[in-house]
Amino acid sequence: MSTTPVSTEPRDRVRPRRHRSRAALAARLVLRRLGWLIPLLIGLSLLVFVLAGFAPVDPTAAFLGSQDEFTSAAGREGIQSAVAQLPWWQTWLSWLGGVLTGHPGYSISARMPVADVVSARLPWTLLLMTGGLLAGFVVAVPLAITAARRPQGLLARGLDLLMWVLAAVPPFLVGLGLIAVFALGLQALPAGGITTPGAPVSFAGTSRHMILPVAAVTAGQLPWITLHLRKALVEASDDPGVRAARLRGIREHRVFVRHILPTAMIPVLAITGARLTEVIAGSVLVEQIFSWPGLGQSLVAAALAQDFPLLGVVSMLLAAMALIGGLLADLALVRLDPRTDPDEL
Repeated sequence: MSTTPVSTEPRDRVRPRRHRSRAALAARLVLRRLGWLIPLLIGLSLLVFVLAGFAPVDPTAAFLGSQDEFTSAAGREGIQSAVAQLPWWQTWLSWLGGVLTGHPGYSISARMPVADVVSARLPWTLLLMTGGLLAGFVVAVPLAITAARRPQGLLARGLDLLMWVLAAVPPFLVGLGLIAVFALGLQALPAGGITTPGAPVSFAGTSRHMILPVAAVTAGQLPWITLHLRKALVEASDDPGVRAARLRGIREHRVFVRHILPTAMIPVLAITGARLTEVIAGSVLVEQIFSWPGLGQSLVAAALAQDFPLLGVVSMLLAAMALIGGLLADLALVRLDPRTDPDEL
């Protein structure tokens, strides 16, 4: 009679091996994502140059701005020859070679090197996006918890209706509404910029100026976070493990903190990674409305002026932020949910 050999290896030696195996799968996920990140960004830059090359815009007028109508014909011809571009494919090849060697070029719309534009504006874009997303979770979590206590109650139904209405309002309209109410009507908050004109940039002044832009970004993220989290909380409350914990006499607060909320956050975290592109797109619009000195303003100005070097770099950066943010969300999902297979992400 054959018997199956039983491993005598202690449990404390088996667990690290299992942990290392899962860590190896996560590392493979990172390498796989980074492997097609660069080709995807190169393809995106090519598409941006193609679309910009065929766009019906006047780069000379965009370069002159408000001085266009006061510029003489001779001056306009000189500027037109100065900002004239090569065919888009030649410009793309030249720009791509410069990016690969660490020289992304010179921006004619910002009148400075592209690297200086990015280093000056990228932190403001990250601040706006991160602040809006974090504020969305801070507001959405208590709302979803309150509504999940009585899923069929009047409060839950009213909250669902409010979130669906808010989700249907475009970000730019939300921003204009905030300006109309709090900046023009109540005159309680500034309407744009990062500081009062003529005043130095300070933490207190910037914090006050960023309230409305962050609120506009938050309004775009609040509906989907609240609705998905409320649904996940209701489903997690009926989980067999949660019912077993209650039968063991564990306090409801402890059951909620250790079982219900972590389980409900798993699908919300997965959706967050997929919706980062919407966060970035909404932030670009908000930057335009509130004159926020981020990459969104540079992207619009570069598109109008056919500023290919700046347009390509900013487009690639925004796409890379979305892809890397999605990767981080997936890694957090792998860490929190042992049922998630990294090879399927």
